[in-house]
Amino acid sequence: MQNDYEKAKHEGDHAYRRAILSGRYPYLPALNSMVQDIDKYPVRDLGIKEIPMYMIAGTKTVGRQNSFASNFMPLMDLGTEFSYKWSTLYDSAIEDGIREPIKVYEFMNKFYVEEGNKRVSVSKFIGYVSISGNVLRILPPKDGSAASRINYEYIDFYNVTGFFEITFSKTGSYAKLAQYFGRDLKTIWPDELIETLRFAYMTFDKCYNMRKTRKLSITVGDAFLLYLEVYDVESLMHDAESVIGHKIQRLWNELVTQTQEDSIELVRTPDEVGRGSSMTTLMTLNSAYTDKPIRVAFLFEKNEEESSWAYGHELGANQMVEKLEGAVEAVKFENCADKKELQMALQACVADEEDLVFATSPSMLDECLKAAIEYPKLRIMNCAVNLSRSSIPTYYTRMYEAKFLMGCLAASLAENHMIGYRADYPIYGGIANINAYALGAAWVDPYAKVKLVWASKKGSNWEQELIDSGCSIISGIDMIKPKDPTRKYGLYRLHGAGTKRSDGSVRTEQEVENLAAAVNQWGVYYEQILRKLIDGSLDARKNNAKGKAVNYWWGMSAGVVDIILSDNLPYASRKAVQTLRRLIISGITNPFEGEIHTQNGILQGPDSPALTDKEIITMDWLCDNVIGDIPDTWELDDSIQQTVKVSGVKEK
Repeated sequence: MQNDYEKAKHEGDHAYRRAILSGRYPYLPALNSMVQDIDKYPVRDLGIKEIPMYMIAGTKTVGRQNSFASNFMPLMDLGTEFSYKWSTLYDSAIEDGIREPIKVYEFMNKFYVEEGNKRVSVSKFIGYVSISGNVLRILPPKDGSAASRINYEYIDFYNVTGFFEITFSKTGSYAKLAQYFGRDLKTIWPDELIETLRFAYMTFDKCYNMRKTRKLSITVGDAFLLYLEVYDVESLMHDAESVIGHKIQRLWNELVTQTQEDSIELVRTPDEVGRGSSMTTLMTLNSAYTDKPIRVAFLFEKNEEESSWAYGHELGANQMVEKLEGAVEAVKFENCADKKELQMALQACVADEEDLVFATSPSMLDECLKAAIEYPKLRIMNCAVNLSRSSIPTYYTRMYEAKFLMGCLAASLAENHMIGYRADYPIYGGIANINAYALGAAWVDPYAKVKLVWASKKGSNWEQELIDSGCSIISGIDMIKPKDPTRKYGLYRLHGAGTKRSDGSVRTEQEVENLAAAVNQWGVYYEQILRKLIDGSLDARKNNAKGKAVNYWWGMSAGVVDIILSDNLPYASRKAVQTLRRLIISGITNPFEGEIHTQNGILQGPDSPALTDKEIITMDWLCDNVIGDIPDTWELDDSIQQTVKVSGVKEK
């Protein structure tokens, strides 16, 4: 009927005027005019599918685009042939529905209509949630951009589920979603599980949009994934909508954090944390906590005998307790790699009313987030970097500063321009360590090459690989563990059997000569964090972050990273490293300033400023003098894949 067309046109006119006033294009976007040469891209026919109305973004060609506002409501005047056809179609749809499928092209997670614009317009006006259509998928080139990677992850997800509706704004999200459902992106999901996913997502979508008090710049899929991190699918299957809405509200600060373009606030020095009303001295600490020492818990993936990482943090915890002389009590929970053990440890921390919990591995993030949301008074800090969770401040060291010095020293001692680097696994910050080592080597020897090996790769025999490559100067593990007191840590030189010693004797077996070690001073770190907690500045910093995740990322200037040099090093080598160390601490020298060449070409020129902190943390490239690559998660040992999935720089 014409009066229905008049109502629809009124909505179209309103959308048109609103777009003009805000400087936006007022008509339907036309895909052919948006993407040059799009008709040359490969096309895949998906057949007749049910298309979500909200995912239909525009028209394929410019033909009828000016007949509709950007919301698909009509703009043509009453009495025109267009208005008559629209009204006739509306009457038919009210009586019998939309019978004939439309023809649409899907491109980058959105749909563009080639045949059936009026059918879409009428359907949107009536309030249909979906429409039947013949879908043709356009496959753009894989250009390596985040948008391209997300699009092809979306296609992989569709291929195993046939599900259009869920879209994400970050790479790796589809794999993470599949993991929550016990599946992957390679094998077709069973129908029953797809229906579970559909019901869970639709339930969340309804509750989420009911609770939204303002539009967030994230997709519903992003919010859905965060909900699954803290709660679970069973909640969406069985909880009342009011309960689900309450849980979404409890997650709201985390959702707001996801909307921030730069969602992480890096605190580079202890001074940036601030302080309370006065400087906290050991005397005031003792007087304030004589009757009730502050209680701190440490969560370790493994135990100190099996893990050098846990051993280093254990030493740091003990040093912190000793330094604060009775003001702090510390407890530890080991072997928290198991999900149930970690949950039990966190429950114990709640029951014991711990003042602060240090979770020492990125893999603990999901369970720690659940605990932080469930128990807002529980303070948790996670040893990680670049994880945007406003409920959980993170802490890490700028180890790359020490690795730069190690690279300088290694290149000065290598006789064949070849030095080795043993890496553990590719997580945020770890790639910066490799590149800083390589840049330091190039400072001293422009012909130096860094052979990169990964100890966590399946079937890795990393040391033999380095030896076969001609490396005798090697950067190994940063710290030994009690069960394996090897001398092959830090920077060391391998002397093969049959080589001569300085006194002229001949070695009968391989010998190790320690040269230097880059160390995390966790005791210093924990002491400074505790002082900031006690004087109130730690909580104040978190509360003032305003929708951001706080990451304490301290380095040599804070005394939490250092390098230890062997007394057997030549005097000139020790002097050169110590001089560079002072320059880094003072901020005069930065390993990542000036000209940098990567394996893919030049990154920046000679007069360029230093890379930003974010660029350093999120590096996914290697310097051109590095021989090796960054492995994908599936190439790594199963035991560490969860850590890499949480904070890894590369996920395919």
